[in-house]
Amino acid sequence: MTDDLIDGYGHMNMVHYLAAFSRAADLRLEVAICLSPDGSMISGPVTAEARVVYRKEAIRGDNLLLTTWMADLDEKRVHVAQTMTRGDGTLLSTAEQLFLNFNLLSRRVEPFMPDVMAELGRRVGTDRGKFDPGIVSRRMGIPRIV
Repeated sequence: MTDDLIDGYGHMNMVHYLAAFSRAADLRLEVAICLSPDGSMISGPVTAEARVVYRKEAIRGDNLLLTTWMADLDEKRVHVAQTMTRGDGTLLSTAEQLFLNFNLLSRRVEPFMPDVMAELGRRVGTDRGKFDPGIVSRRMGIPRIV
């Protein structure tokens, strides 16, 4: 990790966690980008929701490994689960993101193209059971005793 990612507390600032998770998800979701014959993008995934959970600090000098799994899918959305670990295997952070298939021509959320849907479905099937399901769909709030 480089010094420009470190904040005044001596650890990686939260904006860099989200940016790292976003870039890692983009790599797994490249298959969902549809291009026109001239190479311009027609549609692709856009973030609808993101959640980052911090477990331990990422500090200067850490080697970071990010892993992204396809957690679920429907005709217009794909849900990913992610982890960030230190080089020694220590879990530092988890994330989940929900992406929508956004058509740049119509400016609307639309179903994935059939070939994209098939490939994303294959990836969801391959990733099933490979990640901690506690990463996704966690409730957030302050529990109160009534």
